[in-house]
Formats: sequence, C-alpha cells, structure tokens
Amino acid sequence: MKKAIQYGIILLVGGLFLYFVFKDTNWTDLFQKMSSANLYWLALGVFISLISHWIRAYRATLLYDAMHFKISTTHSFYAVLIGYMMNYIIPRAGEVSRCAALSKTDDLPVEKSLGSVVTERIVDMFLLILVLGVIFLIQFDLISQFLKDTFENKNEIGQGNEFSWKFILLIGLIAIVILLFSLRKKLAQSSLVIRLFKMVQGFGDGLLSIRHVKNPSLFISLSVLIWIGYILMMYVCLFSLEATSHLNFVDCLTVFAIGTIGVVLPAPGAGAGTYHFFVMQSLLLYGVSKEDGIAYATMVHGIQMIVLLILGAIASIIVMGKQKSKINE
Repeated sequence: MKKAIQYGIILLVGGLFLYFVFKDTNWTDLFQKMSSANLYWLALGVFISLISHWIRAYRATLLYDAMHFKISTTHSFYAVLIGYMMNYIIPRAGEVSRCAALSKTDDLPVEKSLGSVVTERIVDMFLLILVLGVIFLIQFDLISQFLKDTFENKNEIGQGNEFSWKFILLIGLIAIVILLFSLRKKLAQSSLVIRLFKMVQGFGDGLLSIRHVKNPSLFISLSVLIWIGYILMMYVCLFSLEATSHLNFVDCLTVFAIGTIGVVLPAPGAGAGTYHFFVMQSLLLYGVSKEDGIAYATMVHGIQMIVLLILGAIASIIVMGKQKSKINE
C-alpha cells in the first residue's frame, strides 16, 4: 500500500507537470519543429551520453574491486543500462535492478552492490552541488530570479503548516523509539532482524568501499568526466534546433542547472513532465519561445528514453542468457 501511494504521488506530480507544459500545445506545430531538427546533433548528443554511461560503469568496477569482486566493465555497463531502463518504467527502481543484474552475472551480493551505488550517488551529488554552485555564481541574476518566480508561491503555502508537521513527526519518532526499546530482547532473537543485520552489514561494506579504492584520483577523474559528458550532451543537442542553436556554452550551463531540478524531482519516466517544464522555463530566459523550448526538451528527453529502453532491453536479454548459461554449467 505504501509503495502504491508513493507511485501514485509520483504519477500525480509528473501528470500535473505534463498537463501544464502541453495543455495549450499545437501538436502539428510541435511535430513540425521536431521533424525539422538536425538529427546529426541529436545522435552526437546520445553518443556522448552513452560514453558517460560507460564511464559510470567503469567507475563502478573500481568500487567492486575494492570489495574484492572482479567485475568486467562490460557486465557493469549492462547493469547500468538495465538500471536506466527500469527508471523509465518504474520510478526509482533502477538502482535495485542494476544490482540484481550484477547478482545474476557475477554473484555480487545485492546489498554490497547497493551500498556501492549509494556511494556513487553521494559522490555524484557532491559534484553536482559543486557544478551547480559554480553555474549559480556565473549566472547568479538569471537563476536567482527564476528560482524566486518559480517557488515563491510554494513557500508561502508551506509556511503555515511547518510547525504542525514538525510536531507530529517528533511525536511519531518518540513513539517508535519507545516501542523498539520495549521489544528490544524479542527483536534481537528474531530471524528477520538477524537477516536484516547481515544485509545492513553488507550495505555498509559497499558504502565504505570508496575508502579502499586503489586509485582514488582515477575515481575522481571519472566522476568529473561523467558530469562533463552530461553537460556536453545537452550543449550539442542545442544545435539540433535553429531556435536554440544561438546559445553558447555558458547559456547551456544555466539550462543544465535549471533542468537538473526537473530530473531530481520525483516524476515517472525519469523526469517526464518536470524535465520538460524546467528546461522550457530556462530557455525562456534566453528568448527561446515556449513552443521551441518544449520541442527541445521533448526531443532530448524522448531520444534518450527510446535509446535507453532499447539498449536496456537488449542488456536484460544478455544478462538472462548469461544467467541461464551459469545454471547449465
């Protein structure tokens, strides 16, 4: 029930953004804009993004090696592709699917690989905050005005309920602590708790694997290259439409920074709706019309979704084939 509610909220958020973005869209005009796009630049953007995904897969092998698991970059790449595919199908399911794929091909325990994925996310989040901070300083006036206009109403609505929610949360936490303390002896003997403890221990091994990476400078360099690839992908795709081709690299950094908000927000289809909204809004800052902004966001999001769904499906078939071969041996 809890997961159903979570997915329902995610679908609602994405649906509202999609409705807001496309409610007044002239579909004939939109398809004409996209059909006139330069496919060379879109293809180059997809190629760059795939290189970034491969680098992500290679970086992950450094963490696996730190846990004494020898995983090939190829198998890691299959897992990354499957993870991205699942994120488009089921929100936030990519991490678990990625770990499950490695469990099938290389017998890597899911809890250990999941811990390493969290480590990757922490590093990525740190770098993302750093990148966004630099971009924010470069384009302070534009981005600050955008954030002010976008979230002003939302903050006003949330302020009135802030105290009551904090009070309810505090009471709930106290009740949970008291309950767990009173049942501590029975819980310690429970097979479920023992199993959970082992899972947490394996998760911790994966999370701390970064301390044992043999080449930390390589790990950091690969992490930086991943984000450079994502920015370059967005930049070259700007040349696919005449309406966005005049934007320079610094302009692209602003679009990337604001567009990232749409990816971080919970929405189905890896940012469907939220990504479109924030990219469209950011392009308005540079005189790109709403219609052209929607066309650009739809193409960039759509082409990546199609490619990753196809490649993820192929990778899934390969992984299932390798698992079947292992069973037959």
